Amino acid sequence: MSGELRYEWVRISTVRSTWALIGLAMLVPAGLALFVSYLVGNLGDDAGGPPDGGGGLSAFLPLTAAVLCAIGAAAFGQEYRHGLIRITLAIFPRRTPVFFAKALMVAITIVVAAVLSIATIVLAQALGGVIAGSGATWDNTAWGASGLRAVIYVVFFVLIAFAITALTRNQPLGIIAPIVLAVLIEPIVSTIAFVQGWSWMGWVLPFSGGAAAVSSQGAEAWGHLAVFGGWFLIIAIPAWIVFVRRDA
Repeated sequence: MSGELRYEWVRISTVRSTWALIGLAMLVPAGLALFVSYLVGNLGDDAGGPPDGGGGLSAFLPLTAAVLCAIGAAAFGQEYRHGLIRITLAIFPRRTPVFFAKALMVAITIVVAAVLSIATIVLAQALGGVIAGSGATWDNTAWGASGLRAVIYVVFFVLIAFAITALTRNQPLGIIAPIVLAVLIEPIVSTIAFVQGWSWMGWVLPFSGGAAAVSSQGAEAWGHLAVFGGWFLIIAIPAWIVFVRRDA
């Protein structure tokens, strides 16, 4: 699969939007984190203190993931949109390695992008406190196992966009669907579940559970990520089967 991986690296690295999106994923959440940290630093005790291990980082990660969704969706979306998938399959007739090479290269790219984005968010939070005069506060959720879960959360979020695009051949849907689910649908369902007392619902919803895994600890945190990964597989396996069997 080395040939397919090299091919995918050339594709993903020569598209200017990849680098633009990584830059946006670093700057936009970091700018928001700087603003929030500055406001909290100015308000002091009235705001309950600056964002820290209580979930400061997890509040900004969905924005990072939403920006990076386009990279995952473009892995298949651009090729289907411009008919380039025929060239790819002419060079590499075995479709399974093509599918997994795309998924792996997207995952590697998003790991790097997520680490850079998390680093800029943490620095922005600290800088906001310094500017406000309250001193630098470092987000505890950015280190160790919590930081690793934060990266995995972003990767799964983007891979779901990748899988939806591969399944539907529709790049806009691949970008929009995860964002709508994470920002609109799941909060509504979570509210209904809270009112009805459905505590089990927190273990079913992928995006909210994945975000909760960043600020949770131990087996509960990894359990939420396992559910998130399970939802990715539920979409990715049919996408792989359809990609292998259908016409280009």
